[in-house]
Amino acid sequence: MAFDRNWLWVPALFFAGALLYSLYLAAMSVIDSYGARQGAALYQAHCTACHGNALEGQTGWQFGSFAAQGWRAPPLTAAGHAWMHDDKALFQHVKNGASGSPMPGFGEKLSDNQIWQVFAFVKSSWPESVRRFQMAGNPYALLPAELPGDWTYPPACEPGAAPGALTSAPQ
Repeated sequence: MAFDRNWLWVPALFFAGALLYSLYLAAMSVIDSYGARQGAALYQAHCTACHGNALEGQTGWQFGSFAAQGWRAPPLTAAGHAWMHDDKALFQHVKNGASGSPMPGFGEKLSDNQIWQVFAFVKSSWPESVRRFQMAGNPYALLPAELPGDWTYPPACEPGAAPGALTSAPQ
């Protein structure tokens, strides 16, 4: 019985695919790490005045209103709520500012790439379940398991609860 060499390409192709995928994952990890490091420096330069050195936000942030006099900067950790919004909404929020709040637009200070680098830094502080929730982009899904025990929706940002909320209720 002769061995058919025509099928030797199958395991070789499988091995090559696995190798390329591993290299892709390693490259993405390096890119994410670089982006997060660059984002950390940008965050320190542009965001700490309101959101704090450790992404902790300002005291009483949940109780503010969209009126500038009562608004406080939220934490950007899992204790906050930025992770409830998809990347597109967050990007527009940072680039153009937030109507009715003291959140300025950074579109003239930071390039689009720099805004994404800040996001990479912020997201690196989130637990894995929070990152998965945010990537899915569904604020009505079950909340991530790794939230602080005292976490609640901020009243002005509960999905669909307020005019100006980043996320509207499903139609």
